[in-house]
Amino acid sequence: MSSAPLSLSCSDSVGQQGQDHETVIGGVEGLVLPGSDDPAGLYPIGTVGGGQRYFIYKAFLAVSASAAPFATVSITRPASARLVYASPSRMGALFSTRSGQGLLGASRSKVRLPVCGPRFTGFTGGVIVAGPSCVTFDVASPAARAATVTVPIGPAAC
Repeated sequence: MSSAPLSLSCSDSVGQQGQDHETVIGGVEGLVLPGSDDPAGLYPIGTVGGGQRYFIYKAFLAVSASAAPFATVSITRPASARLVYASPSRMGALFSTRSGQGLLGASRSKVRLPVCGPRFTGFTGGVIVAGPSCVTFDVASPAARAATVTVPIGPAAC
């Protein structure tokens, strides 16, 4: 798994979205979701060497125009948690790879989401975890105030 940031372009987005009345953290909505602690939201995606099993929690992220020109979302804890975001067609291809290796290989600890218009710009993807976890995200942009949030992914007490 690479440590280089994942940098998306406007062509990777699903386009402009209205705000969905979710919590906006550092110019990004979609990190704090009701129900993220539900075990049904964790989809098994495969194992890596040594038999470590991984799961993905699908999380649609949308970056606000107020964060222009971009927002960066980083996972600071746990070290094993990763982000995977791409165009809808690329995400579909990654999901269809054998035993989740495509998702794991494309995942990073940091993703840069561009602002692509006057509203929220949406991106498909998710958070990869080794099991139920309290995941801490840092969100930063040149325009919006930096923020940190910890959320449960799967049934974890944070």
